[in-house]
Amino acid sequence: MRNGFERTRRDCRWAFGPRRAGMVVLVTVVLSLTVAPSWADDTAPARAEGVEPPDQTRTASLDQPQPQPASAEGVQQPEQKLTAPREQRQQQVVLSDDASVRLQQSRFHLDQMLHVPDWLHLGLNFRTRYESYSQPVKKNETTGASQFSERTSVQLAMRYKPFRFFSEFLDAQPLYNNGVTINNRMKNSSDLLQVYAGLGTDNFLGSGLPTELQVGKFTQDFGRRRLIARSQYNNVPYSFVGAHWTLGDMKDWNVRAFAMRPVNNQQTSPDKTDANTWFMGVSYLEQRLPRLHTELYAYYLTQRNIEEGTSGLNQDQSSQGQQPNLYSLGFRLFQPEARDAFDYEIESTYQFGRGALASGSKPLPVFAFYQHAEVGYTFALPWTPSFRVKYDYASGQRSPTDQKNGRFNTLYGAHNFEYTYSGIWGLFKRSNISSAGYLVSVEPAAGVKATFQQRFWWLAQSTDVFQGAQLQDPTGRAGNYLGSELDARVAYTVSSNMLLEGGWAYLVKGSYYSNLLKQGVPGSPNDKNTDYVFLSMRLFF
Repeated sequence: MRNGFERTRRDCRWAFGPRRAGMVVLVTVVLSLTVAPSWADDTAPARAEGVEPPDQTRTASLDQPQPQPASAEGVQQPEQKLTAPREQRQQQVVLSDDASVRLQQSRFHLDQMLHVPDWLHLGLNFRTRYESYSQPVKKNETTGASQFSERTSVQLAMRYKPFRFFSEFLDAQPLYNNGVTINNRMKNSSDLLQVYAGLGTDNFLGSGLPTELQVGKFTQDFGRRRLIARSQYNNVPYSFVGAHWTLGDMKDWNVRAFAMRPVNNQQTSPDKTDANTWFMGVSYLEQRLPRLHTELYAYYLTQRNIEEGTSGLNQDQSSQGQQPNLYSLGFRLFQPEARDAFDYEIESTYQFGRGALASGSKPLPVFAFYQHAEVGYTFALPWTPSFRVKYDYASGQRSPTDQKNGRFNTLYGAHNFEYTYSGIWGLFKRSNISSAGYLVSVEPAAGVKATFQQRFWWLAQSTDVFQGAQLQDPTGRAGNYLGSELDARVAYTVSSNMLLEGGWAYLVKGSYYSNLLKQGVPGSPNDKNTDYVFLSMRLFF
C-alpha cells in the first residue's frame, strides 16, 4: 500500500507540470460557477453525457436534488432531444455508479458562449483520472499497477426535422503507466467515435407514435446495460457501425431493433469495422404498469472465422470465430427507484448456439445463463438514504473435457456501475461468478452523493477460468471463494461544468488465491489483500 501511495504522489507531480497549466486556468474558472445541481427524475432515460432540454411535465427543481435510479432505461445520446431553445438546454452527467445528474447549462457551455442557433449543439467534455492498486491480483502480475489518463470528447449535433446529424470526436490517452499493459479500451488516439444521420417523425404512419432510424457509427445502451453499453468508466467505449431503429415513447412502451458490426479500436491508427462479425437484435420495453415494468430482448451474434495475423486488426479486442452463432434471450422485471418506496429488479438471460472457449479453439454447443436479483428501499429522510441487497450468478464451464460450453458471455456490457471498477482494475465480470452483496447510498448535500457496497465473490465453477484475473486451476483444488470487496465512492457535482469523483476499494482475498499458490499454479499472484483508489475530474463545456 505504501508503494502505491508513493506512486500517487510521484504521478501527481508529473501530471501537473507545464503541459497541464492550461487545465489549471479552466479549473479556476469553473470553480467560480454557482449553478446548483439536481438529480434527474426517475423516468429520465439519459445515459451518455451531454445536452438535454427540460421536459415541461417532469423537470426537477434545480435546488431540490432528486435521486435518479441506476435502472434508467435506454439510450440517450448527447443530442437525442436537441429540440429546445438554446436558453433552456440542460447538461446530463452520468456518474461512475450510473446515477444521473441533470443541470441547466451555464454561460460557459459552448452553446451559450457562442449563441448557437436552436438547431445546433456543440459540446466539449474532458476527464482526467488517476487510479492505482497496491498488490498483484491477476495472472503473471508481480506488483500493483497505476495509471494516469485523460479523455477528451468533442460533439457536434445538428437537427432540422425530420433530419438529424451527430458526430463525436474522441481522444483517449494513458499519460503514465506503471505495471499496466495498454489495450484499446484505454487508448484511442484522435478517433471519430460516432458519426451518424437520423431520420424521424413524431407521428409514424398517422399513429401518433415517435420513431427514428439511425444509420452510421454510434455507441449504444440497451436496458440495464449489462449486455450492450456505452461504458462510462473505461477510457474508450464500444462503438458499432450499422442501423438502429426505435418506435414508441419510452415513458410508456418502446421497441428497438438493430443490425450492426462492432468496431475494432486501433490505438494509434484509424479504427476498423469488424467485417467478420454481425450483431443483431430486438428489444421491447413496457412501462405502463406501475409496479411491473418489463423488458424482453433477443440478440444474435455471429462471427466468421479468419486466419490470425491476416486482418491487421488489434487482437486485444478481436475474437473472430469464437461465436459462429450465439443467441441471447432474456427478460427483465423491475420497479424503478423512488423516494419513500420499495424498488426491485430481476433479470434472466439464456445463451445457446455454438461458441469457442478461447480464440482459435473449436466451437462447442453452448448453454449458459445469467441471473440477477435485487430489492431496495429509498427512505423519505434527510440525505435520502437508500439500501438494497443484490445477488448475481453467471454460469461457467462445468468441465474442461465435456465438449460443451457453459461460460456466459457478457457481449458488450458494462461492469463498473454494478460490480467493481473497470479501468485498470476490472477484476469481476459476468462470467463464472456467484456474488451476493448490499449497497447503501446517501445524498448529504446538494450535488454530493456517496455510496458504499460490499460484495462477496465465488466462482460458479471452480475448474473454470476466473475471467477478470485470467487465473485457473483445472483440478478445482483451489476452491471457489475469491474474497470480499469493500467499495466506497463519492461524487461532487461542483457545477454544471465540473464533476469531481473519488473511490476506494479494498479486496480481502479469499482462499482461492492462497490455494493457487499452494497448488503451484503458474502465474499466480500473492495472496495479500489489495487497495484500489481513483480520483477523477470531469469538465463539461
